[in-house]
Amino acid sequence: MLVRAPRIVRFLSVSRSETWRVTRSTKQTTRTHQAAPPLPLRPTPVPPAQLLDCARELRGLLEELADLTGCGAAWGVRVLRRNVALALLSPDTLDGADNQLDFIEELAEAVWDGCDGGFRHAVAPCETLEETVRREQRRRAVVGRLDDMAHFLCAAAEAWRDAVVVTAEAARAGVANPQEEHSF
Repeated sequence: MLVRAPRIVRFLSVSRSETWRVTRSTKQTTRTHQAAPPLPLRPTPVPPAQLLDCARELRGLLEELADLTGCGAAWGVRVLRRNVALALLSPDTLDGADNQLDFIEELAEAVWDGCDGGFRHAVAPCETLEETVRREQRRRAVVGRLDDMAHFLCAAAEAWRDAVVVTAEAARAGVANPQEEHSF
Protein backbone atom coordinates (compact mmCIF):
# COMPACT_ATOMS: atom_id res chain seq x y z
CA MET A 1 0.00 0.00 0.00
CA LEU A 2 1.44 3.30 -1.04
CA VAL A 3 0.69 6.35 1.08
CA ARG A 4 1.59 9.77 -0.19
CA ALA A 5 2.95 11.98 2.56
CA PRO A 6 2.42 15.72 2.48
CA ARG A 7 5.15 17.35 0.47
CA ILE A 8 7.36 19.89 2.09
CA VAL A 9 8.44 22.58 -0.25
CA ARG A 10 11.07 25.19 0.47
CA PHE A 11 10.84 28.56 -1.10
CA LEU A 12 14.29 29.95 -1.45
CA SER A 13 14.97 33.58 -1.43
CA VAL A 14 18.10 35.51 -2.24
CA SER A 15 18.28 36.25 1.41
CA ARG A 16 18.56 33.20 3.65
CA SER A 17 16.41 34.86 6.28
CA GLU A 18 13.48 34.95 3.90
CA THR A 19 13.55 31.19 3.19
CA TRP A 20 10.61 29.44 4.77
CA ARG A 21 8.94 26.02 4.72
CA VAL A 22 5.51 25.45 3.31
CA THR A 23 3.46 22.32 3.75
CA ARG A 24 1.06 21.67 0.94
CA SER A 25 -2.51 21.41 1.99
CA THR A 26 -3.53 18.93 -0.67
CA LYS A 27 -5.60 15.98 0.38
CA GLN A 28 -3.61 12.83 1.02
CA THR A 29 -4.24 10.07 -1.45
CA THR A 30 -3.88 6.42 -0.77
CA ARG A 31 -3.25 4.06 -3.61
CA THR A 32 -3.40 0.36 -3.18
CA HIS A 33 -2.45 -2.21 -5.73
CA GLN A 34 -4.52 -5.33 -5.51
CA ALA A 35 -4.02 -8.38 -7.59
CA ALA A 36 -6.87 -9.23 -9.89
CA PRO A 37 -9.23 -11.62 -8.16
CA PRO A 38 -9.07 -15.13 -9.55
CA LEU A 39 -11.81 -16.08 -11.93
CA PRO A 40 -14.50 -18.30 -10.46
CA LEU A 41 -13.44 -21.90 -10.74
CA ARG A 42 -15.55 -24.26 -12.82
CA PRO A 43 -16.60 -27.29 -10.81
CA THR A 44 -15.46 -29.65 -13.58
CA PRO A 45 -12.77 -29.61 -16.28
CA VAL A 46 -15.36 -29.71 -19.07
CA PRO A 47 -19.04 -28.80 -18.91
CA PRO A 48 -20.89 -32.12 -18.41
CA ALA A 49 -23.13 -31.61 -21.46
CA GLN A 50 -20.08 -31.09 -23.67
CA LEU A 51 -18.39 -34.22 -22.32
CA LEU A 52 -21.60 -36.17 -22.90
CA ASP A 53 -21.59 -34.99 -26.53
CA CYS A 54 -17.99 -36.20 -26.80
CA ALA A 55 -19.04 -39.58 -25.37
CA ARG A 56 -21.78 -39.89 -28.00
CA GLU A 57 -19.29 -39.10 -30.74
CA LEU A 58 -16.79 -41.53 -29.22
CA ARG A 59 -19.34 -44.35 -29.33
CA GLY A 60 -19.81 -43.86 -33.07
CA LEU A 61 -16.09 -43.55 -33.74
CA LEU A 62 -15.29 -46.70 -31.75
CA GLU A 63 -17.96 -48.71 -33.58
CA GLU A 64 -16.67 -47.51 -36.93
CA LEU A 65 -13.06 -48.27 -36.00
CA ALA A 66 -14.01 -51.77 -34.84
CA ASP A 67 -15.83 -52.36 -38.13
CA LEU A 68 -12.89 -51.09 -40.18
CA THR A 69 -10.12 -52.97 -38.40
CA GLY A 70 -11.70 -55.72 -36.32
CA CYS A 71 -10.00 -54.28 -33.20
CA GLY A 72 -13.13 -54.47 -31.03
CA ALA A 73 -11.47 -57.04 -28.75
CA ALA A 74 -8.34 -54.97 -28.10
CA TRP A 75 -7.96 -54.00 -24.44
CA GLY A 76 -7.93 -50.23 -24.92
CA VAL A 77 -10.97 -50.31 -27.19
CA ARG A 78 -12.91 -52.53 -24.75
CA VAL A 79 -12.11 -50.31 -21.76
CA LEU A 80 -13.01 -47.17 -23.67
CA ARG A 81 -16.24 -48.72 -24.97
CA ARG A 82 -17.20 -49.67 -21.41
CA ASN A 83 -16.50 -46.15 -20.12
CA VAL A 84 -18.48 -44.58 -22.96
CA ALA A 85 -21.39 -46.94 -22.36
CA LEU A 86 -21.40 -46.12 -18.63
CA ALA A 87 -21.29 -42.39 -19.35
CA LEU A 88 -24.19 -42.65 -21.78
CA LEU A 89 -26.27 -44.90 -19.51
CA SER A 90 -25.78 -42.63 -16.53
CA PRO A 91 -24.93 -39.09 -17.68
CA ASP A 92 -24.97 -37.78 -14.11
CA THR A 93 -21.65 -39.58 -13.55
CA LEU A 94 -20.03 -36.88 -15.68
CA ASP A 95 -21.14 -34.16 -13.24
CA GLY A 96 -18.17 -34.83 -10.94
CA ALA A 97 -14.62 -33.68 -11.57
CA ASP A 98 -13.05 -36.98 -10.49
CA ASN A 99 -15.20 -38.99 -12.89
CA GLN A 100 -14.46 -36.58 -15.70
CA LEU A 101 -10.73 -36.80 -15.07
CA ASP A 102 -10.93 -40.61 -15.05
CA PHE A 103 -12.89 -40.59 -18.31
CA ILE A 104 -10.38 -38.27 -19.97
CA GLU A 105 -7.44 -40.30 -18.68
CA GLU A 106 -8.91 -43.55 -20.02
CA LEU A 107 -9.47 -41.93 -23.41
CA ALA A 108 -5.90 -40.64 -23.54
CA GLU A 109 -4.46 -44.01 -22.49
CA ALA A 110 -6.52 -45.88 -25.06
CA VAL A 111 -5.66 -43.56 -27.93
CA TRP A 112 -2.01 -42.88 -27.11
CA ASP A 113 -0.84 -46.13 -25.51
CA GLY A 114 1.84 -47.56 -27.81
CA CYS A 115 1.66 -51.00 -26.19
CA ASP A 116 -2.01 -51.51 -27.09
CA GLY A 117 -2.27 -51.65 -30.86
CA GLY A 118 -6.06 -51.58 -30.99
CA PHE A 119 -6.15 -48.15 -32.55
CA ARG A 120 -3.31 -48.94 -34.93
CA HIS A 121 -4.60 -52.15 -36.50
CA ALA A 122 -4.55 -52.08 -40.26
CA VAL A 123 -7.83 -52.44 -42.08
CA ALA A 124 -8.84 -55.86 -43.23
CA PRO A 125 -8.09 -56.42 -46.92
CA CYS A 126 -11.02 -55.85 -49.25
CA GLU A 127 -11.90 -57.25 -52.66
CA THR A 128 -10.33 -54.30 -54.45
CA LEU A 129 -7.28 -52.24 -53.76
CA GLU A 130 -9.30 -49.02 -54.04
CA GLU A 131 -11.71 -50.17 -51.37
CA THR A 132 -8.84 -51.11 -49.06
CA VAL A 133 -7.23 -47.69 -49.61
CA ARG A 134 -10.55 -45.91 -48.95
CA ARG A 135 -11.10 -47.86 -45.72
CA GLU A 136 -7.52 -47.15 -44.58
CA GLN A 137 -8.02 -43.43 -45.21
CA ARG A 138 -11.22 -43.55 -43.18
CA ARG A 139 -9.43 -45.44 -40.38
CA ARG A 140 -6.77 -42.74 -40.28
CA ALA A 141 -9.45 -40.04 -40.16
CA VAL A 142 -11.20 -41.80 -37.25
CA VAL A 143 -7.92 -42.23 -35.35
CA GLY A 144 -7.06 -38.58 -36.07
CA ARG A 145 -10.42 -37.47 -34.67
CA LEU A 146 -9.87 -39.59 -31.56
CA ASP A 147 -6.43 -38.03 -31.18
CA ASP A 148 -7.87 -34.51 -31.56
CA MET A 149 -10.56 -35.26 -29.00
CA ALA A 150 -7.99 -36.62 -26.54
CA HIS A 151 -5.82 -33.51 -27.03
CA PHE A 152 -8.77 -31.17 -26.49
CA LEU A 153 -10.02 -32.93 -23.36
CA CYS A 154 -6.52 -33.28 -21.88
CA ALA A 155 -5.85 -29.58 -22.47
CA ALA A 156 -9.14 -28.71 -20.77
CA ALA A 157 -8.30 -30.95 -17.81
CA GLU A 158 -4.81 -29.44 -17.48
CA ALA A 159 -6.15 -25.88 -17.65
CA TRP A 160 -8.74 -26.74 -15.01
CA ARG A 161 -6.07 -28.31 -12.78
CA ASP A 162 -3.88 -25.22 -13.17
CA ALA A 163 -6.83 -23.02 -12.16
CA VAL A 164 -7.41 -25.21 -9.09
CA VAL A 165 -3.76 -24.82 -8.11
CA VAL A 166 -3.86 -21.03 -8.59
CA THR A 167 -7.04 -20.78 -6.53
CA ALA A 168 -5.52 -22.89 -3.77
CA GLU A 169 -2.34 -20.79 -3.75
CA ALA A 170 -4.39 -17.59 -3.64
CA ALA A 171 -6.36 -18.96 -0.70
CA ARG A 172 -3.13 -19.77 1.14
CA ALA A 173 -1.81 -16.28 0.40
CA GLY A 174 -4.89 -14.73 1.95
CA VAL A 175 -6.43 -13.28 -1.18
CA ALA A 176 -10.14 -13.23 -0.64
CA ASN A 177 -12.32 -15.32 -2.89
CA PRO A 178 -14.85 -12.93 -4.44
CA GLN A 179 -17.46 -15.69 -4.50
CA GLU A 180 -17.51 -15.83 -0.70
CA GLU A 181 -18.96 -12.32 -0.54
CA HIS A 182 -22.16 -13.37 -2.27
CA SER A 183 -24.98 -14.63 -0.13
CA PHE A 184 -27.61 -16.97 -1.37
